[in-house]
Amino acid sequence: MSDWGAIERIPAVVTMAEGVALEGELHVQARVPYREGAETPLELLNRAEEFFALSSPERGVVFLSKDQVAVVACAPPFDAADPDRVSAARRIGFAVTLAGGTEYSGWATPELPPTRARTLDYLNTAERFFSIQSDDATRYVNRALVRLVRPLD
Repeated sequence: MSDWGAIERIPAVVTMAEGVALEGELHVQARVPYREGAETPLELLNRAEEFFALSSPERGVVFLSKDQVAVVACAPPFDAADPDRVSAARRIGFAVTLAGGTEYSGWATPELPPTRARTLDYLNTAERFFSIQSDDATRYVNRALVRLVRPLD
């Protein structure tokens, strides 16, 4: 039997641009074609589609506009690490302040070229969302709703 179209559910708290928080489960693909394992929340949020599904017992399934999502928080870690490429990744610490004033501090471990491995380079990648990890959560932040970022390294 094929698992094409199968999904996995990941508990998450989605904070919308106006500050409303929605608890529920993200629906991620059970398999991705380019590596082993399920899709990560970051991969889901950076897909080309403009909406994604969030389900909860209270609301059922809702479709959220990625443009209106400020932050998605999940229990850590949800970044898929490729063991063959871990040595190329560098940990960077930073604090993000959103347009509404909310601040998140933490780190990311991106794989960047040696000559472009600054926090600024990480923030200037093309994807709509980037991740920031802390001890309590991995947060996926919408670049369009960031006011400023302070490097902590």
